[in-house]
Amino acid sequence: MNAQLYPWIITALAILVAVGAGFAALNQPAPPPTSVAEEDAAMLLMHLQSDITVALEALDGRLSHAAYNLGSTGLNDTAARGTLLNLSATDPSIIDCTVSDANGTILAAEPAAYRGVEGAEIGGQAHVRHILATKRPIMSEVITVAEEIPATVIVAPIFTNESRFVGFASIVFRPYDLIAGIADPAANGTPYQVMVVQTDGRVLYDTDPAQAGKMTFEDPLYADSPDLQDAARRVVDERYGTAAYGFAADGAETVQKAIAWTTTGLHGVEWRVAVIRVVE
Repeated sequence: MNAQLYPWIITALAILVAVGAGFAALNQPAPPPTSVAEEDAAMLLMHLQSDITVALEALDGRLSHAAYNLGSTGLNDTAARGTLLNLSATDPSIIDCTVSDANGTILAAEPAAYRGVEGAEIGGQAHVRHILATKRPIMSEVITVAEEIPATVIVAPIFTNESRFVGFASIVFRPYDLIAGIADPAANGTPYQVMVVQTDGRVLYDTDPAQAGKMTFEDPLYADSPDLQDAARRVVDERYGTAAYGFAADGAETVQKAIAWTTTGLHGVEWRVAVIRVVE
């Protein structure tokens, strides 16, 4: 390993030990991400972890409030559609918001452009099976949703005033857009690349937009690099850490890189948040 990697890795690891101890610090409101070129990688990583968690929890909190209101208004009347429409306007990453009944059938979707999914049976989707069985909220990984696009879904149960489970409300959103609003300004002007991946290796966000959506363990760009594959396997298997690897893109000369990562997520679904730098 290149000796120049050690100071950066040791510094990042010292801070990551505290970061990886848990999500307690993430419950505190975080300031807007900064764009200072000299910002330490580990500090940048903690800002990203906190800000992304706050953003996910904000979506979840608004959805929970909407689900509570839907328990009083009904599932597909005018008031319900107003609740969904208002919810869909709360964040630019949201594609649409839906209400489904206790059988997993979509009853209402807003904005109006997505009403074509009404009547779709989605009971076979893993997150829907979860909420129907447990009556508890959950976030999916990126899936092909009823709208026939790749997206992530957060669902929350709907109970009547008599505590009877009648269905669930959903936010369908683009993870890339949610993360980009945080990571783009945070990484701008720094020497760091930011990447967020699912634990199956799917890239949710990268400062190089062309990498978003790639599967780390399957895409030829990554699969032919054993060094990168070893580091990537650690990233998805371990909740936080540091590593070094060499990577040669498109037959170019191998570039040595260092990566530090930690974890964010919602309802037990984890995303790895990483910062990467080239080491000369």
